[in-house]
Order: sequence, then C-alpha cells, then structure tokens
Amino acid sequence: MLSHCATEPSKMKTIIEENNFLKNKVSELEQKLKAVDKEKRKNNLVFFGIEEKGKSEGVLVDYIKDLIVDMGVHMDGHEISNVYRIGKQSENKNRPVIASITTQWKKHLILKNKTNLPSGINVKEDYSKEILDFALRKKKKKKKEILVKRKQLQPQLEEEKNKGHIAYIKYYKLIVLKPKDNNREKRKRETSDSLKSSAQKKVNINHTLRNPSQSLSKTSNKEVMRPTTFNYVNRASSDPQINASKN
Repeated sequence: MLSHCATEPSKMKTIIEENNFLKNKVSELEQKLKAVDKEKRKNNLVFFGIEEKGKSEGVLVDYIKDLIVDMGVHMDGHEISNVYRIGKQSENKNRPVIASITTQWKKHLILKNKTNLPSGINVKEDYSKEILDFALRKKKKKKKEILVKRKQLQPQLEEEKNKGHIAYIKYYKLIVLKPKDNNREKRKRETSDSLKSSAQKKVNINHTLRNPSQSLSKTSNKEVMRPTTFNYVNRASSDPQINASKN
C-alpha cells in the first residue's frame, strides 16, 4: 500500500513533464506553420474589384498582367506564378484575386504604382488573418482612446470659448487661438494680400516691357490730350496766320 502511494507522485510528475513537452512541440509546430505561411504570402498581392464574369484562371493571368502594365510597370506573363480567387462565391460580389509574383521587388514596385489603377480596383499585401485581426483590434483601440480623450477635452473647450477664444479639437488635441494669435493670423493675411498686390504690379510691368508699342501709344495720347505752354508757343511761332495778325 505504501509502495503504491509512493509511485503516484512519480507518475504525476511524468505526466506533467510529458504534457509540457507536448505543449512545447505544439508551439514549435505553430511557429513553423506561421513561418511557412509568411513565406508563401510574401510575394502575393490581393486585387479587389475585378469582375468574375468571363474570367477563368487562364484569362485572369492575362488580365492581371495587362492591368499591371497599364499601371506603368513592365510585366511579363512568366512573372506571375499563380492566380486564384479566395472566399465564397456570390452573385452580387466580386471575390478578391490572389496573384503570386515571382520577385519581391516587382511586387513592391506594383504597390508603389497602385494609384494608377482604374477606378473601383485596388491592390494590397496578402496578410494572414492573424495579422489582419491584430491590426483591426489596434485600430479600434486607438479610435476608442481618441474618443475618450476628445470627451475629456470638452469641458476645457467650452471654458476657452467662454473666454472669447477661438477653440476647437483636432483629433485628440485642443487647439486654442488667443487674440494675439488672431492678430498674427490677420498679419499673415495682410502680408499675403500685399504679396499678391506686388505680384500683380510685377505682372503689369512685365506686360508693359513686352508690349512697349501699347505703352507708347497711351503716352502719346496723353500728350495730345494735355497740351503745354511750350507746345503752344512753338505752334504760334510756326503758324503764319498768327504771325501776320501780330504784324
């Protein structure tokens, strides 16, 4: 009986050790699977918004290649190793398309030029569900923190407004413009208006320099419109009728 009781702790110890060993093995396998999955996805791109009608796997390869070329990136057919759709098929929804690119630098070049894609089509990296869930949780947490911070700033916002200051909340920060700041903004506007006026004067001067004939014609017209005493004396000395009347 005593010997039987003595063996119980040793058996329990063995079971615990085996359990810990199995846990470590499972953890190692999970890490290896994650590494394999990451390696598999590293050259993948996910295209959204590509219609499914009439686009089989073979047609999709040519379509993706032409799409990338239209983005301004040189692409040969052999640089796309695999193309397939993911998700459950639906009548009113286009499933995303996974495209495996043979080189990583070409994948990054495509992402760099994604703004050249047609309207309604987008491309992103192929992240695992674990990473996407983590990013979503992080985004929600940050959004919640910002909302809490904005709510905390509301009493201070009202206080600054009651003082006559211009105040508003930008993201999670309180921005307050005091009278001195308002004057500074006013000076900035006045300086801006002055610069615009100077620029307009410069444009007028350049226009005059480029069109001197127009400027001269305006000047000559002014001289005709405004006769001087000197012009009158010269005219009198040269006019025979005026000289005869004097004699």
